[in-house]
Parts: sequence; C-alpha cells; structure tokens
Amino acid sequence: MQIPSSNLPSWDNNWGDTGADGTLNPGGDNIKAAEAGYYKLNVDLVGLTYTAVKTTWGLIGSATPGGWDTDTPMTYDVVNKVWTCTVDLTGDKVKFRANGGWDLNYGDDGANGSLEAGGADIAVPAAGNYTVTLNLSNPVYKYKLQKN
Repeated sequence: MQIPSSNLPSWDNNWGDTGADGTLNPGGDNIKAAEAGYYKLNVDLVGLTYTAVKTTWGLIGSATPGGWDTDTPMTYDVVNKVWTCTVDLTGDKVKFRANGGWDLNYGDDGANGSLEAGGADIAVPAAGNYTVTLNLSNPVYKYKLQKN
C-alpha cells in the first residue's frame, strides 16, 4: 500500500528555538537538551514557548518501604521506554513523582490504570512483592502494579 504524499510527515511546518531562549520560532534551530536524560516537555502553542524539565521518577506512598517521606527510585528501561522498580508493598496507597518533589506527580483518579497530574492515591490491592511500571511514552500516561 502506498501512502499519499499529502499524508507523509514533512518539515514544511516545523518549530525550533533560534537563540535557545525558550521561544518557538518557525523553522528555528534544533532544541537541545542541556545534558543527557529523560525530560518532560511542556509546549504552549498559543504563546509559542516551551520548557524542558529533566526528570527521574520514584514511587512514594504509605505502601512503600519509605512511606510518604522517601521515594523508591525507578529505573528507565530504554528498550521498552518505561520506568520500573521491584519493591515490597503493603496493601495501602502509592503515587508517582519526579525529582523527589511534588511539583510533578501522578495518581489515578479513575482507578483505571491511566494517570492524571496530581491525581488520587493509587490503591495497592494486597501486600507483596511487585514490579511497578510507569509508562510516560504515550499521550495517556499509564502504570501497572504486577504482583511477583
């Protein structure tokens, strides 16, 4: 099957940042990260600005070994494009947060496996050892608590 050329991606309409000042410019220079890492990009297409925040992710909550005081670090899996950790959890609650702070955190308002910014605490169904997966690679962020 051949895709009509009108449906193929092109560089006809692209935005970059000439001057590296956080302002989007039509046909501008490539946007470069300050250092290697995993970033959350926020783009304002009305104001033509963007921000890039380097992140590391952790699991926190009353169900974790550190409670609400200490994150359980997650590791980025480059192949599967997800963050993971294996941890002993109690049958209580967890959330995901970036950089050990609450500025960027996710919970699950609908208890449906989809995450919302600042969402509700996530209930852990039962105590046990879990592999926890955080997928931020798609427009709808997802998580999984898999009992080992």
